Amino acid sequence: MLVTQDKILVHFHTNEISAYILKNDELELIKKESVTLDKTSTCDQLLEKVDQYLNTLDASVGIVDNTRVRLYATGIFQRFAQESQDYMVIHIYVNHGLYFNIVPPELEKFYLEKSRSVYGSSNIIHGLINQEFRRVVICGSFQQHLKEIGDIMSILKRHDIAVLSPWTTKIVPETIGTDFILLEGQEPLKNKRDAWKHKYIHMKKFCQSDAIIVCNPDGHIGQGTMFEFGFMIAHSKRVIFTDPPTDLFIPFPYEVGLNFK
Repeated sequence: MLVTQDKILVHFHTNEISAYILKNDELELIKKESVTLDKTSTCDQLLEKVDQYLNTLDASVGIVDNTRVRLYATGIFQRFAQESQDYMVIHIYVNHGLYFNIVPPELEKFYLEKSRSVYGSSNIIHGLINQEFRRVVICGSFQQHLKEIGDIMSILKRHDIAVLSPWTTKIVPETIGTDFILLEGQEPLKNKRDAWKHKYIHMKKFCQSDAIIVCNPDGHIGQGTMFEFGFMIAHSKRVIFTDPPTDLFIPFPYEVGLNFK
């Protein structure tokens, strides 16, 4: 699993943009600047401000890519409907290659509560470095990367993050080496079409998660996971690969690597 030496965390708020560096589990403020964002601003007006900031970010932090840089937006950005938020996410990805994470209000509240309880401050960046997710789904090949998926589950458990799916790495022995792996607790397939039921149950859990983590230690993405990407994107979910993907047919907004070990 890819873990870079440092991460750059940028928080876009209504009248302020703050950039931090996270290195060796220590957070340091790099710069903070005031911006003028009117509550009547359109998406394009907001994006113009974000573009201006990102176009010069490398001068302050060095390399800017979706492995090293994380963007978080709250305040005025949250007031837009999902369609407009998706428009902003697409714009930032196309123009800068970064994922623009507009934090849902309930997740922002979780971060602020974490920040207050751990650090005694109301700073979402402090909160998210303590626990970035409440619940996630892990995708990847059980045939090829069962150990790596188990390792990720252990890391998440240490950070009090619930894994909605898979719930175990114990495989039904009879399904080892077959086209569709079943986990302990799943009923045997009635027929080949019954595999869709299990796939659908797994994908429905995307809707309840804060992010989907894709385990792809060799860069390769299996057909099953590739199939799931459309469902992830349709539900505007944050997607994080453990390693840079090597065979995406159509690149889409994603991040690489976790912010914690």
